[in-house]
Amino acid sequence: MINKRDIPTKCTFLLNQWKKNLNLTNYEKTKFEKILNQLDFQTKKSEKKELQISVYGRVGVGKSSLLNALIEKQIFPTDILNGNTKATKSYPWDKRFKSLNKVELIDSPGIDEINNTNKEEINFNYVLGTDLILFVIDSDITRVELNAIEELLRHKKPILLVLNRCDQWSTQETKLILSSIHRKLSFCKQKIKINLVSSSPREARIKPDGTVRSEKKMPKVDILKNELKDIIDQSGELILCINTLRIANQFYKSLKENRLLRKKEEAQSLIGKYATLKASGVAINPFLMIDLFTGFACDSALIIQLSKLYGLEVGGSSARELVKNLSFHNSLLGGAQIGIQITLNLFKQILILAAPFTGGLSLAPAAPIAIAQAALAIHATKLIGRLAAYKFLNGTNKKDGQPQLMLNYLLKKNSDLRIMLGDFKFLTSSRAKNKNYLLP
Repeated sequence: MINKRDIPTKCTFLLNQWKKNLNLTNYEKTKFEKILNQLDFQTKKSEKKELQISVYGRVGVGKSSLLNALIEKQIFPTDILNGNTKATKSYPWDKRFKSLNKVELIDSPGIDEINNTNKEEINFNYVLGTDLILFVIDSDITRVELNAIEELLRHKKPILLVLNRCDQWSTQETKLILSSIHRKLSFCKQKIKINLVSSSPREARIKPDGTVRSEKKMPKVDILKNELKDIIDQSGELILCINTLRIANQFYKSLKENRLLRKKEEAQSLIGKYATLKASGVAINPFLMIDLFTGFACDSALIIQLSKLYGLEVGGSSARELVKNLSFHNSLLGGAQIGIQITLNLFKQILILAAPFTGGLSLAPAAPIAIAQAALAIHATKLIGRLAAYKFLNGTNKKDGQPQLMLNYLLKKNSDLRIMLGDFKFLTSSRAKNKNYLLP
């Protein structure tokens, strides 16, 4: 296993090598300028060892008061009225950490505070850019909060769930609330830990004149503060790497989708040429093994040409391996195709052998058989081309899939980070958007 201290350096080196191999066009550099700048910013943060922690949640749950309690200063404005935070604000945490040079705390507006959808999206995207999120709730979890948590996990964001204002409930009430929250978060493979805090507790006091006033008490955030320090000391650099890889992977997916869409017509034309070539060879040639060998070589060449067209190059051995994998996983391209070809070829051989005894009349049915073989070859080639494009879009390999592969490696080797991510893999398949329109 790689030493945790070596990961940021190795991650930066591999990402730089990966970016050089992408061969971006000027069009792509312009189109993806925003996310490329975001990736550069995050890479520099990782190199400088500067971590950003943001609070996120509904309006009025005590996000600002939580940050003030953590830093033990009244930096972030609070008010008795809900929704006091109208814009993001940051402050460097004046605490020393083992692995990082700087930790920045960021306050943000509430999820349901802004009625403007565009502003809500801007706020969400800003929070996504931070490295660790303290998701603050102040009671049983709501549908709005649940949706937000699912979306953050889908974006592979490490989350610490914070239940604020715990001074308001009895021990039994707290247990019931926690039980309900865990039940609603049961879609997570890893049980997300819930941190209990009281960021701005108050206590009722009776004055000498008989009036009742509430007085502030000391915040109860020490357990969360200590846990945060432990996480940052032990995994701060890993969390920075995860965010860098997340952005790189998001960019690469968008890049591949764009390339497949722009090259769709050219890909269809290329597949058509190879389908015609393979169909001609199969129809003319009477020998099955030569048909299968020629078809395999033709499909391999098609995949190589498609990869060059999309700018997602694979070598000859990778192309042949991809053809074998696609054939194995697709019954038509595998056993069914071979079975049909054997049957048609057997008929063709019988007709050819019988020709001298029938004065050549037995060769007449050979033409429809050859046409059927050609049609099968065309269909199989088109399917191979479409499946290959799908593989380029969703698959990863050592040459071009560095962000995803490194991200998977870090999460596999660090169970504490998987817990903060709730084991996000459950979400990627169930809510994946249909990308069939990108395929040739």
